[in-house]
Amino acid sequence: MNQKFSWRAFISFGLSYMMLILLVSGFILYVSPPGRYAHWVSWKLWGITKEEWQSIHTIFSFGFIILSIFHLFSANWRAFVYYIRSKSVSGFNKRFEFLFATILIIAVFLGTFYSLPPFKNVMALGENFTNSWEKVEEQAPVPHAELLTLSELAYQLKIDSLDVMTRKLDNHKIRYKNATVQTLQEIANANRMTPAELYEIISKNLGNEMQGSGVGRKTVEDFARELNKGTDEILNILEANHIQAEEGQTLKTIGDNNNVVPRDIYDLISK
Repeated sequence: MNQKFSWRAFISFGLSYMMLILLVSGFILYVSPPGRYAHWVSWKLWGITKEEWQSIHTIFSFGFIILSIFHLFSANWRAFVYYIRSKSVSGFNKRFEFLFATILIIAVFLGTFYSLPPFKNVMALGENFTNSWEKVEEQAPVPHAELLTLSELAYQLKIDSLDVMTRKLDNHKIRYKNATVQTLQEIANANRMTPAELYEIISKNLGNEMQGSGVGRKTVEDFARELNKGTDEILNILEANHIQAEEGQTLKTIGDNNNVVPRDIYDLISK
């Protein structure tokens, strides 16, 4: 109980813990999903988000460096100084080991920098792990959509007005303060949801599927049912705007035949 505090033991234990934490956090970040997906679905591992894992890895990296410096210049200062002095007198007698270590480090650096095998394969494996998390049906409509307000999202995707969106939020008892200021992420956090879950609510039953190319996959008959219009009525609208179309055609086909973007066609028939 009266033993003197050992800084050498303290630093050794600290370095061991930090090395273990860096090993775990580094592997998790190596296989974790891309940031756009992690934020969209509020991805967590052991209750820790990707950003929190990044913070843990960064802080403990700095801690490891600091303790390593103390370990070298404090706990082992005398041994270190004696080693340098003795080697300067007797000469460096580990030239082969020094040369081999130098060449190895340079080779690893250049191989990684120029993306050469096997370093390229290691990074490609990590990319495969990263991309395996993301599912098509869970993709955000635009990159980092969680950072957009509802009005910004409506403008970018040309979807329902802000009033329609807020009515959907009210119907689902979603709490929000200001839909023109708060981002999807902020509203989702306030309601203990993911941005993806919130987006599913506000985009439900919208005619354009809210997914970039989703408009182009639907036929004239599909939109007739969703918009409560007759097929002939939609065809007449298109004809009035000098767009040739036939029953059974998708908006992508119509757009390709008339050199028109499918979303612009949808804007015409949904008025």
